[in-house]
Amino acid sequence: HAVFADVLAALSVRENVYLVGPAGAGKTTIASQAAEALELPFYSTGAVGMAYQLQGFINAEGKYMETDLYRAYVNGGVYLFDEIDASSAQALLAFNAIAANDLAAFPCGTVKRHPDFVIIAAANTFGAGADAQYVGRSQLDAATLDRFSFVPMDYDERLELAISPNDQWTRHVQAVRKAVRDLKLRHVVSPRASIKGGKLLSAGLSWDRVEQLVLFRNLSPLDVEKVRANLPRRVAA
Repeated sequence: HAVFADVLAALSVRENVYLVGPAGAGKTTIASQAAEALELPFYSTGAVGMAYQLQGFINAEGKYMETDLYRAYVNGGVYLFDEIDASSAQALLAFNAIAANDLAAFPCGTVKRHPDFVIIAAANTFGAGADAQYVGRSQLDAATLDRFSFVPMDYDERLELAISPNDQWTRHVQAVRKAVRDLKLRHVVSPRASIKGGKLLSAGLSWDRVEQLVLFRNLSPLDVEKVRANLPRRVAA
């Protein structure tokens, strides 16, 4: 991806990264590839609602139940906090204390931060709260945002063409994506549509059927007509 070098450079000096981009842009893939390139373990967590999902807890038998955040903090590694902007304020307060300090309190006691512990936060927004496209996102406080260097990313359409199985279909998807954005419709057209659609075409489904299944699935007939009217003539044909 076009921003991979930026992410890798920041992580190589153990600078935390806030990777922000639309759904399906490849944020999780970049995080795992960066960990592999740095030869560090990779850990990840999705959106969380409770602090114990990050900190762990002591079970009924008195045993500490570790989390991926604890393992990364103690042993080193790239920790991906995916969909951080969909997590609760309570969880983020606990996360802030762990992310900011060289010593952190977990239910098992205070532990020392490993020098190779580094964080990628992946989000669909810049932390300012919900928008027209991502309505379930929370506003993040300044203390959270201050822990990161921001790397904005979008769909890398050259990469999309390289990894998709059908170039003609992929160019059609990209044209639809542009039309959807120009029309400001609440609809995601990610590279997943290119990959899934190419596979379905190779399985023998018709072009029109694949459009219905993966490209226009949540659009009203009126919005579909608007999109078609905004496509280049050679693509719409």
